[in-house]
Amino acid sequence: MRYAVIGGDARFAHLTAMLNESGREAVGFLQEKAGGENLDLRALEAFSCVVSNWPMRWPLSDREIDEAEIMEHIAPGSVLLLCGPKFPQRRRWDLQYVNLWEDEQLLRENAYLTAEAAVAAAMRRTQLAMAGLRCAVIGYGRIGRSLTEILLNLGAKVTVISGRAAKRAAAREAGAETAVLTDVASALPGQDVIFSTPPATVIDESALRSVDADALLMDLASPPYGFDLDAARALNLRASREPGLPGRYCPLSAARALRSAILRWEEAELHG
Repeated sequence: MRYAVIGGDARFAHLTAMLNESGREAVGFLQEKAGGENLDLRALEAFSCVVSNWPMRWPLSDREIDEAEIMEHIAPGSVLLLCGPKFPQRRRWDLQYVNLWEDEQLLRENAYLTAEAAVAAAMRRTQLAMAGLRCAVIGYGRIGRSLTEILLNLGAKVTVISGRAAKRAAAREAGAETAVLTDVASALPGQDVIFSTPPATVIDESALRSVDADALLMDLASPPYGFDLDAARALNLRASREPGLPGRYCPLSAARALRSAILRWEEAELHG
């Protein structure tokens, strides 16, 4: 198979190399700093598989590529392998669409990489080890569970804030303290680092006012995000939004996870 790999960080450069090492033919259309070429959409016609985040963005730019402009240049019968976070709204009947984020193993691996990178980012920002710190983890999905496990293993004191009783019970069994999401404002004072993971606004402006002035507030969620970043900064809080953590902190590991997912898809196609 011939793969066109479209991406803007080192993860996709590593993925391109890994696919070639695995006996596939892969070409990376990446940001120049990631070791790729300029993206000429006409070149997509020569590939049977196109791997990309969605929506696609022009290299060296934050501008999204129009869906129709992409579809015009993909050859009939090709496969579009999507790495999230969205899925095309308009589809061609003569293309195969594969959403790699439906691969549960990839989701688990990516969640753990995201959590590990979030801890690394927190240590860099605070210049502190996690041992002994008081950390709040809002949400107990894949990323929240992984974060809790890593933080506890590092010696942090973790409070999991969740709206679901079953999730809170699982977090307590793992060794964390818990709080109810509807009472999030009362759980935030005294926390050194606060990680927000659900893709929903879980910390409103009133709750932001309960965050300690010297705490670190990190939003790991996808849109609509866990809190209003501008409002947090207006309160002089140390707040940041951290998208694409695996691609920034551990791109080689993230690429390995993507390659494995692609090879699992190939195997399923072969025997399906």
